Amino acid sequence: MHALSTDCKAAKLADIVFIVDGSGSIGTPNFQLIRSFLHSIVNGLEVSPSRVRVGIVMYNKITTAQVYLNTFNNKDELLKYIKILPYRGGGTQTGEALKFALEKVFIKQKGSRKDSGVQQVAVVITDGESQDSVSTPAAELRRAGVTVYAVGVKDANHAQLVEMASYPTNKHKFIVDSFAKLKSLEQSLQKSLCQNILRSAISVSSRGNAIKEGCVQKEEADIFFLIDHSGSIYPNDFKDMKKFMIEFLNTFNIGPQHVRIGVVKYANSPDLEFDLTAHSDVKSLENAVEAIRQIGGGTETGRALTSMVPHYNRALVTRGHEVPEYLVVITDGKSADEVKVPAEQVRAQGVTVYAIGVKSADPVQLQEIAGDPKRTFFVNHFTL
Repeated sequence: MHALSTDCKAAKLADIVFIVDGSGSIGTPNFQLIRSFLHSIVNGLEVSPSRVRVGIVMYNKITTAQVYLNTFNNKDELLKYIKILPYRGGGTQTGEALKFALEKVFIKQKGSRKDSGVQQVAVVITDGESQDSVSTPAAELRRAGVTVYAVGVKDANHAQLVEMASYPTNKHKFIVDSFAKLKSLEQSLQKSLCQNILRSAISVSSRGNAIKEGCVQKEEADIFFLIDHSGSIYPNDFKDMKKFMIEFLNTFNIGPQHVRIGVVKYANSPDLEFDLTAHSDVKSLENAVEAIRQIGGGTETGRALTSMVPHYNRALVTRGHEVPEYLVVITDGKSADEVKVPAEQVRAQGVTVYAIGVKSADPVQLQEIAGDPKRTFFVNHFTL
């Protein structure tokens, strides 16, 4: 029994579901090593109904929930059950298991506290290549706000582990070349899990707020969104992006004398969706955001940033005096053109720039856009 590490003592709130490969390639002796690995990890967490809840999903050709998040109230009983976790053998349908976890396990009726803002975590443990696709089910799980860790043993498929793991993948993907080495992974996975729970407790409330705090105190501000609608963005993500913008604008006192909001969208070239003067109340702004259509194309963020300069010049004219100005850039990929100089030109006008990167956005470019890591955010999905 090892004592709780300091991080784990402080990491008091999470719903963690282990998604465990029970396929035939593992074999009984190795499955025993998986049991001890799980036992050790769970033993190091603050497990109780009001702190960390644990669920276990087993999968081969079919997926079954062995433990829901509200099955055990007592940590010792859960640990006893892990020791006798059934092993059945069979095929490897990891994609199906991820879908099952999202639809049947991370739900309120089965003990998920997602609606109360409790961090949702999935830890996938597999030793082989999935016979079905993992990319979409994993993206849907992450989009629903679940942080995904991928643990690969022996012949696990590296590309699939990367497709499953949350960003940044090097912190969420673990690989060992034999089951015997799972033991050496216990501490690093545990540390990462616990730090992540801690970080999330802090950042869930702060990500949306950090941008809002920049502007919310200001009775007067002009805010533009510059949004990427290139072809690589999934329609669902684009919808989530719009939902995020609507939630965001609901936190301000919108009006011609107060906070004005405009939107420019871009792919290969920028396109003014609506200017700061177009909508003077929340309701018409919401409708205008809802009406934004994704057309697709490449990603030329630099060109789009350059196009913002005249918009801010015009803002000054229509406002009649100087007010704080903000630009929130949202992109999902690496820009095909250079962003550093165009971003510097926008910031040189006194505009505070925030950069939100989704999925395969380039972290270096995001910092070049914002000019400050504190105004750079990275998300796998848009539930900010």
